Amino acid sequence: MNATPPSSAHATTASLLVVEDELIVALDLKLTLESLGFHVVGTAATQDEALVLTMSYRPDLILMDINLGRGGDGILAAQEIARFADVPIVFLTAYADSDILRRAEQVAPFGYLVKPVRQRELNATVQMALARVRATHAHMQAERRLRLALDTGKLAVVTLHEGMDLVEIDGHFPPIADCSVRGLRMPVGEFLLHLSEDAQAKVQHLLDHGGDLHIVARWRSPDTELPARWLEVHASYVANELAVVGICRDVTRQVEQEEAARQATVVFESAADAILILDTYGRVMTANPAFAMLTGWPTADIRGRHPNDFLHARRGSDRELLDATPVDVLGHAEVVCLRHDGTTFPAWEHVAPVRDDSGSITNRVLTFTDISALRHAERRIKHLAYHDPLTGLGNRNQLRDLLSALPPPQSDDNPAVLMFLDLDGFKVINDSLGHDKGDALLITIADRFRNVLRVGDHAIRLGGDEFLLLIQSARDADVDAMARRLLEIVRQPFDLAAGSSVQVSASIGIAFYPNDGPTPDALLRAADIAMYAAKEAGRNRYARYHPKMAEVANERLAIEQGLLHAIDNGELSIHWQPQVSIDGNSVVGAEALLRWHSDKLGSIGPDRFIPVAEECGLIQPLGRWVLRQALTTWAKWQRDGLVQGRLAVNVSALQLQDDQFAEDLARELKVTGMNPKDLEIEVTETALQRVPQVEHRLSRIAELGVKIALDDFGTGYSSLSMLKLLPLHRLKVDRAFVRDVVGNPSDQAIVRAIAAMADALGFELIAEGVEDRQQQDCLRQIGVQEAQGWLYGRAMSAPDFLGWLGSR
Repeated sequence: MNATPPSSAHATTASLLVVEDELIVALDLKLTLESLGFHVVGTAATQDEALVLTMSYRPDLILMDINLGRGGDGILAAQEIARFADVPIVFLTAYADSDILRRAEQVAPFGYLVKPVRQRELNATVQMALARVRATHAHMQAERRLRLALDTGKLAVVTLHEGMDLVEIDGHFPPIADCSVRGLRMPVGEFLLHLSEDAQAKVQHLLDHGGDLHIVARWRSPDTELPARWLEVHASYVANELAVVGICRDVTRQVEQEEAARQATVVFESAADAILILDTYGRVMTANPAFAMLTGWPTADIRGRHPNDFLHARRGSDRELLDATPVDVLGHAEVVCLRHDGTTFPAWEHVAPVRDDSGSITNRVLTFTDISALRHAERRIKHLAYHDPLTGLGNRNQLRDLLSALPPPQSDDNPAVLMFLDLDGFKVINDSLGHDKGDALLITIADRFRNVLRVGDHAIRLGGDEFLLLIQSARDADVDAMARRLLEIVRQPFDLAAGSSVQVSASIGIAFYPNDGPTPDALLRAADIAMYAAKEAGRNRYARYHPKMAEVANERLAIEQGLLHAIDNGELSIHWQPQVSIDGNSVVGAEALLRWHSDKLGSIGPDRFIPVAEECGLIQPLGRWVLRQALTTWAKWQRDGLVQGRLAVNVSALQLQDDQFAEDLARELKVTGMNPKDLEIEVTETALQRVPQVEHRLSRIAELGVKIALDDFGTGYSSLSMLKLLPLHRLKVDRAFVRDVVGNPSDQAIVRAIAAMADALGFELIAEGVEDRQQQDCLRQIGVQEAQGWLYGRAMSAPDFLGWLGSR
């Protein structure tokens, strides 16, 4: 192996390596080449030496003898060198047979010289080989630069050769592969199927007519689960290559970003919320139309200004969102905003950062919504939560808060007073004139209360016709004056219809805080008890709470609670009082009277529990129970031949008001087998005044064949003209007139008048409460035909009554 270090004289001269096993030939070639101006880096006689020198000097060209004798094979040496270095080879050989040429072709040499080599041939071959090397290097450099450009720009070259049904793709083509590809081929038809019809037509036009093509096309994958991609294509027909050559790149992200930008623009322009785009210093860059609509600020007037300078109110809390929220943090707060005209409105405001692809903050977005309607709705809801929707007065919730907020009284303070007011007679008006008229009356009452209350006092409607008035710091004399004033304004007539007016009165209970009730519940209960005391005392009056009233109220509560279970516990029973001819000789019937013996309270008279039952709504089930038991028992006694004549049963006003009462009565008659003509329903004169459409309701009962008696006649205020219109059969003289009928001329005159009236109207007559012979004789002389009372027999249990009948 012979190597020569390069000199400065040959720094720009092509360097050559000679591989020749014959030393004389190698030296001759070296000298000849150097004489031609080439630099020979060395000579090698074997394969190994050739590889070592090649790797050491990286020559521009190697002259390689094919037959190296003992030193090896030049073709194998060339193949070995090609594995490690890109150095062109020119073969030298004394042989040119076909086998050697075929083997040499596998290395793709840059030349082939047959020894002996003449200088002119050697020079020409080396020069052409070096020229080819330079051209190859230039092509490779261009190829590397193209590949670098394709890789850097994520581009692909697409080639469609004329006359070929193939598309060749080089570079980055994400729809097919995630990495760079070389020489990827696919049929033209298959390639076009991935494009939209419009893009297919444009590509086909380019293939048919040439020219240029610049499109953004959608690439559809056969796999429908994969998202579509977008390609930007720039292509031209290259005539000298007879091909269409194009550059394309995947612009899916850009298309999606543009679509998102278009959508964001639509949202920005059409959003109902106001939107400000700020720079990183918080200055306004632009605003959407909703901002101008909500605030009245033109965008031109606010561009470059900070929102705290024109939008937010002067309160510190309204300016904290932008000032205190870091630019990279989401923030939100309720603020007060200023309109261009200086008016304010509440707003719910958000601020958020905008980041670029690198994550750097480029802008801030400030959005806000006018929440005036929401706050108004909240105030409305709160108002409804604490006020009666009909009258606008406070409701139970407000009452609870007011009573809970009562301060502990000081010794020298005037106490707070709670007045419980219940309207007398409202139900009759509401039922007879209609609920709309009743509502109008309640609204007027509420307005009257507002006009007389002092500042700081409160009026509450509990519901129905019940009101509460909380009087703050009231002197004792002022309390009475206020109560009288309330009674007066309630009694004033109400014009509910043209040409007609109605009147109601009130019952007022008064309780003082904290003497009558140290807690809200106790104070309310005390006022309630006092109100019932006023109502029981005659109504249209007020009553101050007294501890003894609680005893009465507790008794009433005990009665009410006991009645709830009286039927189920078997505590109720029917007692029977005989009705007889005035001389007492014949029994004409009996009146069924309800009795209650409580396991806890003992025997309770009807005068105590019937009013409670009517007030708490238990009179209906009690009335049905009495009707069923009385009819069942009387019908059985009749079938057994134990009794004869009529059965009288009391019916309350509340029972008559029930639209189903007539149907219920008919069903009971049928179930019990009672003959309707043997049943007489007793209704009080007062009940007739409380029942709307009373004539119609009584007529339905009379149509069943049931007789109707007017009980307690003379104690009410019945119109005589009304009496003649009602389907009555009997009048019952009240015991109040019978008691002194012997010694009191007035009572005697009243009874005579009732008897004359009954005779004139065709009514039968019976007197109740007859206790002695003198009363009996007087009533007989007046013309009363029938009677009941202790003179004949008390109200008796069933066994006693049957025994009484058997003794006659």
